[in-house]
Amino acid sequence: MIPTSAIRLTEIIAGIGVLISSLEVLARPRSTDDGSWNSWRVLRLRRRWTSTGRTGAVADGLLGYPRDLIGVAVRSVAAAALVLAAPSGAWQALLLWLVTASLALRGLRAPYGGEGSDQVLLIVFGSLAMAQTFGGQRIALWFIVAEACLAYFSSGFAKVLHSEWRDGTGLLGVLRTRSWGNAWAAHRLSGRPTLCRWLSLALVSAETAFPLVLLTPPPLLPLLIGVALAFHVIVAITMGLNCFVWAFASCYPAVAYVVLGSVR
Repeated sequence: MIPTSAIRLTEIIAGIGVLISSLEVLARPRSTDDGSWNSWRVLRLRRRWTSTGRTGAVADGLLGYPRDLIGVAVRSVAAAALVLAAPSGAWQALLLWLVTASLALRGLRAPYGGEGSDQVLLIVFGSLAMAQTFGGQRIALWFIVAEACLAYFSSGFAKVLHSEWRDGTGLLGVLRTRSWGNAWAAHRLSGRPTLCRWLSLALVSAETAFPLVLLTPPPLLPLLIGVALAFHVIVAITMGLNCFVWAFASCYPAVAYVVLGSVR
């Protein structure tokens, strides 16, 4: 796999994820109004520079409701253009930076209710924008791979440190939550501590061991990526995370480039 192909696949997959997340926000515009838990009138007070002076006025102009939805709409158009139109040169750089800036502002604007996919998409698009603007596609791909390995490993290692993830009660507890849970799955696993324990250990082991994918023999790479995708699909369906698959899958072309690029 050549760097150009890996970059383009990453751009398409990540762009679909951003488009889905943006349309979710636009479909529920009042999720950030002044009566929501993401009210900018309250959240702006978390930092001095967003609540006072000229910077505060600029922040209000960009992030206050309903003006913040304009940024989401722009992000949707930019992501769709990157996926469907495949622009190049300065136009591609502009669209990549628009998406990156909008994702960064969205993280500042609505810090509650997000999940790991938001951070992954921001890092991926930031890497793509830097590569398109300053060159260094190979560096960008290696950086995305390093970020993916860190994300998986840190998630698994953090779980290892907590006994509830080693004995399976943590997994069952998450499935019972209102935000990320699934009543059907929680019901099926209730009263089955051994199954919960083994599922939890499998999850923790897979996440922690993910960096070893870089040592995978190339013929086995499609199998491992397929298993990882299946895991993300199951989690996305179970927890209702519509962007979960797309965000992490956008890192896989970079993984493929790094692994297959070692073959000479």
